[in-house]
Amino acid sequence: MPSVERARDFLTSRLFVRGVLLGFFVFACVQLLRFAEWARGRGPHVPRPESVAGLLPIGHFTSFFAWLKGGGWDTLLPAGLVIIIGAVATSVLLKRGFCGWICPLGAVWEGQAWLGRKLMGGRNVALPRWLDGIGRGVRYLIAAAALFVLIMVPLAEALAFRELPYMWVADLKILGGFTRPGFLAMLGVASVASVFFGPVWCRWLCPLGGWYSLLGMASPCAVRRDPETCIHCSACTEACHAFLDVEKARAVRSPECDGCMDCVRVCPVPGCLEARAPGNTRIAPWVWPLLVVGLWLAIYAGARLTGNWDTRLPDDVFRQVINSGLLEERTRGGL
Repeated sequence: MPSVERARDFLTSRLFVRGVLLGFFVFACVQLLRFAEWARGRGPHVPRPESVAGLLPIGHFTSFFAWLKGGGWDTLLPAGLVIIIGAVATSVLLKRGFCGWICPLGAVWEGQAWLGRKLMGGRNVALPRWLDGIGRGVRYLIAAAALFVLIMVPLAEALAFRELPYMWVADLKILGGFTRPGFLAMLGVASVASVFFGPVWCRWLCPLGGWYSLLGMASPCAVRRDPETCIHCSACTEACHAFLDVEKARAVRSPECDGCMDCVRVCPVPGCLEARAPGNTRIAPWVWPLLVVGLWLAIYAGARLTGNWDTRLPDDVFRQVINSGLLEERTRGGL
C-alpha cells in the first residue's frame, strides 16, 4: 500500500500534472508551426490546434467582454473564450486552480522556482515584506489598468477585432517572437530571478494572475487549520511557495494561495491542516488536482461536444492569411 500511495501522490503532484499539461501545450505549439509550414507549401497537412489560443489572452478577453455585453459567441476563434471560461471557473471554485495547476507559462516559472528550492535547501529567498508588497501591488495595478481598458472597448470595435485577419494568425506571430533576442534575454533574466525568488512573473507582473487571484478569494474551498491540534512545527509555512504564514491562519484566504496543497501534504498531524469544501467536506490533497483538471477537461469536453471549440474558418483561409505577409508586418494592435 505505501508504494501505491507514493505512486498516487506523484501522479497528482504539481510537478507531474503541470509537466504533462506543459508538454501537451508545447506539442500543440509544434503542431501549429507544422500547420504553418503546410500553409506555405513546405510540408504535409496537420490539423490546426485550437488550444494555442491561450497565447492570446488580451485578444480573447476583448472577445470575452464583448460576449458578456451581448455580442454573441466568437465562432471564428471560440477556443479562446472556452479557455477564459475554464480559467475563471477553476479560479472561483478551486482557489486559483488555473494559476496553480493549468497555466503553461506558470509551469515554466514554477519549474525554475522548484530548481531554486532544490539548490537552496528547500525554500526560495523571501524578500522583505514591504518590497514584496510593492511588487504584488504593481501586478494589481497592471491588472486593474488592463481590465479597465478591456471593459471600455466599445462593443462594435470588439466584434470587429474578432474579424481581423491578423487576429487569426496572431498565435503564430507570438511564437515567432519567442525566438527574438530581446525575448530570449528577458527569459534569461526572469529564469534566473525565479530560481532565487520564486516565479517573479506570476507574483509581481502577470495581469491574469492579478485577476485570478482576486477571483480565488471568493472560492468556497480553502485550506483550513485546526488550532486545537496544531503543534506549531512551522512545516506548512516553510512549504508554502507563496510565502504565506499558514501556521497562523485558521483559513487560508490570501489571494496568493493557488491551491498547491504543499502545506497540507507536509503537515505531520492528521486532520490538522486540510482543504475543505462547503459543508466542511474534506478534500484530500491528491483529490484537489483531480478536481481542478477534471473541471478544466469537463469545460473543454462540453465545448467540443456542442461545437463551440473548433474554428469555423476553413484551412484555406488560414493559408491565405499566412501567405499574405501579415506575419512579417509590424503592428500596433494588441493581442
